[in-house]
Amino acid sequence: MRTPGPFPSQAILLLTGIVVALRLAAHYPFRSPLLQPGLLGAALFLYAPFLHYRKGRTPSWTRPGNLKRDAALFLALGAGGALAFFLVSSLPFSPVPSFPEAEAPPLGAFVLRQALLVALPEEVFFRGYLYDAFEENGWEPVLPSSLLFAAGHLVTHASAYRALTFFPALLFGWSRKKSGNIYVPVLLHLLFNLFPYLPGG
Repeated sequence: MRTPGPFPSQAILLLTGIVVALRLAAHYPFRSPLLQPGLLGAALFLYAPFLHYRKGRTPSWTRPGNLKRDAALFLALGAGGALAFFLVSSLPFSPVPSFPEAEAPPLGAFVLRQALLVALPEEVFFRGYLYDAFEENGWEPVLPSSLLFAAGHLVTHASAYRALTFFPALLFGWSRKKSGNIYVPVLLHLLFNLFPYLPGG
């Protein structure tokens, strides 16, 4: 078994900087719409990792994999995640927030926003760049990237529900490991973010 190398401190510092920027944006709102937390977070998570790949190295996780295998992986993990979500949401003291129908945004706009501003940028950072940073240093990447994913969610907005993001993050990381790309994790992330807004969610 390979001995892990140094902890990927540069990647952790980058994540820390992004989280601090998002906390500041949430507590001290900027007048510019481009600096609102949602857009700022999407831009930082999406583009900051590419500083690591700027010397022309194409990230392996951008290459499409085997379509049938990836579809089967998505369906299996999506079904398992759906079952787990609805079991947790049915508990007497469930941490899953409820969204009254009157407050729910239109589904199409919500899906687009979640895809472009949440699922894609976060997966590029956590299951793309951060995963690579751990793996390149000899660390098994699924667990630490999942812990940091949950920690980032807790620091920006602490709640029991956000603490639970650790568990889907494990599935996202495992799907990156099995597929070799971030397309399956992005689709799973988008699907899981939709669960609270579905009827009965």
